[in-house]
Amino acid sequence: MKDVLEGLRSKDMGEASASLYELEGLLRRSRVGAEAIGPLCELLSHGRDEERARAIWCLGKLGQNKIGDPRAIPAVLDFADDPSAENRENSAWAMGELAGAGVGDDASLSALIDMLDDLDDHVKAMASWSLGRYAQKLGKSDARCIERLEIMKGSSSSYLRKRAEFALELIEQGPSEGI
Repeated sequence: MKDVLEGLRSKDMGEASASLYELEGLLRRSRVGAEAIGPLCELLSHGRDEERARAIWCLGKLGQNKIGDPRAIPAVLDFADDPSAENRENSAWAMGELAGAGVGDDASLSALIDMLDDLDDHVKAMASWSLGRYAQKLGKSDARCIERLEIMKGSSSSYLRKRAEFALELIEQGPSEGI
């Protein structure tokens, strides 16, 4: 594991990329802990788009594995308005997974609400799902969030309508151990 973490810190993107692949496999088997958060956050600051997208995924996967750390939030939040729709969607997903691990703040909640206005439907859908996670796991929501989700319920896209309805149900239920 030590070699993987050192590889993530490498300025050689080939080495960093190979370490990311190895880390992804370890994450899928839940064999990585909080020690990976620092190197992943560092990689987000200097990696290429491909490595950055995968590093965001890894931070989200750590959250999914119930490993959260407040250091991950600013790193993930930096990609909420990235030019790449994939990075924005991964950012929204990672914020939701980190919320599931008990980590989130008002800045990330605000960013997720703003993402409901994204041009990409996948980003909007993921942001709405993550907003549901924030309400369920962190007890965080506000009138602006509910207003935007209510508007999204009127979308011509059934995909977006269903995501908004699901998020609103979670918000209405309030904090719980579910999801």
